[in-house]
Amino acid sequence: MITSDTYTSPVRMELLKTHATGARAGILHTRRGSLLTPAFMPVATHANIRHIAMDEVGATGAKFLLANTYHLLLRPGVEVFERFGGIHRFMGWEGGVLTDSGGFQIFSLPEDRQITEKGAHFRNPQDNHRHWLTPETSISTQQAIGSDIMMVLDVCLNSTSPPAEIEDAMHRTHRWALRSLEAQRAKNTGQALFAIVQGGTLQDLRTQSAEFLTRHPFDGFAIGGLAVGEARELLYAMTQHTARLLPADKPRYLMGVGTPIDLVECVRRGADMFDCIIPTMMAQQGFAYTWSGQVRMARTAFRLSDDPLDAECDCPVCKRHSRGYLQHLMAGRHAFGARLLSVHNLHFYQVLMKRMRDAILEDRWDTEYAHLAERLRPKTKLPRKVEGAREGDFEVVALRSGARAVRHTGHGEVMHPAGGPWEEANRLYVEQTGLAEKLSQPRLPPLRILDIGLGAAANAVAALTAAKALGEKRVRDVEVVSLEIDLAPVRLALAHLDGFPYLKDWHTAVTTLMERGHWEGSGLRWQLLVGDAREQLPHAGKDFDIVFHDPFSPEHNPTLWTVDWFNQVKAVCRDGRTVLTTYSAATPTRLSLLLSGFFVGAGLSTGTRVETTIASTSPQMLERPLKERWLERWKRSSARAPHGQTFSADIERAVFGHPQFAGDKMS
Repeated sequence: MITSDTYTSPVRMELLKTHATGARAGILHTRRGSLLTPAFMPVATHANIRHIAMDEVGATGAKFLLANTYHLLLRPGVEVFERFGGIHRFMGWEGGVLTDSGGFQIFSLPEDRQITEKGAHFRNPQDNHRHWLTPETSISTQQAIGSDIMMVLDVCLNSTSPPAEIEDAMHRTHRWALRSLEAQRAKNTGQALFAIVQGGTLQDLRTQSAEFLTRHPFDGFAIGGLAVGEARELLYAMTQHTARLLPADKPRYLMGVGTPIDLVECVRRGADMFDCIIPTMMAQQGFAYTWSGQVRMARTAFRLSDDPLDAECDCPVCKRHSRGYLQHLMAGRHAFGARLLSVHNLHFYQVLMKRMRDAILEDRWDTEYAHLAERLRPKTKLPRKVEGAREGDFEVVALRSGARAVRHTGHGEVMHPAGGPWEEANRLYVEQTGLAEKLSQPRLPPLRILDIGLGAAANAVAALTAAKALGEKRVRDVEVVSLEIDLAPVRLALAHLDGFPYLKDWHTAVTTLMERGHWEGSGLRWQLLVGDAREQLPHAGKDFDIVFHDPFSPEHNPTLWTVDWFNQVKAVCRDGRTVLTTYSAATPTRLSLLLSGFFVGAGLSTGTRVETTIASTSPQMLERPLKERWLERWKRSSARAPHGQTFSADIERAVFGHPQFAGDKMS
């Protein structure tokens, strides 16, 4: 056991009150002042928070930030921090800073790294130089950075790894933690050091890890290896189990968590400190957190709204700007909009933490917890069926937004559940593919669209409507080929036009299409192939410029999400010029696309979906290609194989060998 009679901890946890559930309120005294807990730390990965100045971050109420040791080691480098006297002066931040150890990033790198008992030997992807990251070099790097709280170097594994591998990683984490502690004590810099409890989602290993680490004089303890794709219930259960094993007089830091409801639930289970990129990441994608739930600000429903973003919020954004203005910024993808939403979201998180702290101190935690859980828990209200609107296996339902959609009565899946068919069709399948721009390019052949899953015809009609609206600006013809196995959804929509108003101007065209299998008008051509898509695709022709991939989900239509299927789709695409969009952002879906030869990127948000997926036959056509961060998450994911396959070393090699991830730039 490593002890020191002369060592005085740089931090002191003053516990003020603990609720029966485990929720705690206290004060973490540090060399940079007092941190009131529970506390949320915004993530300043590269010594900055995108779009926001440090004084704006401080104005939200944040007292501590988290920075990334791995990235700061590579750029700007240790010598820069030594020259500037540490990260605080370097980035102009007067509050506290916690640095992670770099372990997560190292273990999430592709195969070009070697892990030994000494540490991790890896290639710097920026300059190809080789580096060692050991417990000792991680500490020396964090000491140069000058953070107030350092983290030990730990071994990060996918929580679904075999139990024996998780146990081996846990024991190595323990050995590295003691080496980190020895390195910290060898040079007194006045920085605290937290250990990290590991053990995956195995309760007995979490117990072993906590019992071992708490026998040693660390300044605080973190709960690591969670929030990497496991179910929320498992995250909460592991947090509660581990927190109860940690000393009451030391701070408890839950790493990488999370959404507002995650913070509420994990405060309830005894965690004191949190960090996550979610508030700023979601802002960049157009989402705001409010006391009425998550809101996507690009929705056209807000275009004429003069209301504040959140009437209960007193942040500068809500005081000054209307929802209409924010909708204008986000719909136009203006960076200023992401900045404003980032400021609001960070403010919201700080207010949430204060509300919970006050409730614990004032003995009203039970009431406040119930109130917050009700307001912040994701809404799961099911669509309501419309009486008398049913045909075969399908029925018309009313969504929470008031829009109508079609639901399969067998498995219950709703077509276009996120905001309704017309909104999702335009945002996801028309705007995202740049259809209008493509139709304005002269001296090119007709634009060919492959519509996989006609459904209630929303996607195809949205494309034809956009083409028609261009008028004389459209210099190319349009050819749409729709595949569908069951026409009941479109018949239902035609029979209930009040609920599907986008079909009113296209009633004749859709009726003709179903009767004859084709329709033409003013440079617009539409073909329908009815039957199993795998059998009909060879009859659709080739050289498609755009693919709308909108069948039922992999759970209910698995054959249209496999590598084999996307191989067939890619074979009919135009070389280097085709873009494919789909609503699914699932890792197996993206793997299926990658392994069939597509380049894959993050697609626009729509409705309650944080991301969708966009793919292309050319990397230059992707604004947000999947990069290192996605690979990091994939390495720790429980879904490491494409649909219909089992994970293997061959799949891993194929993913890492994909030209999208070869080198610093896509080829």
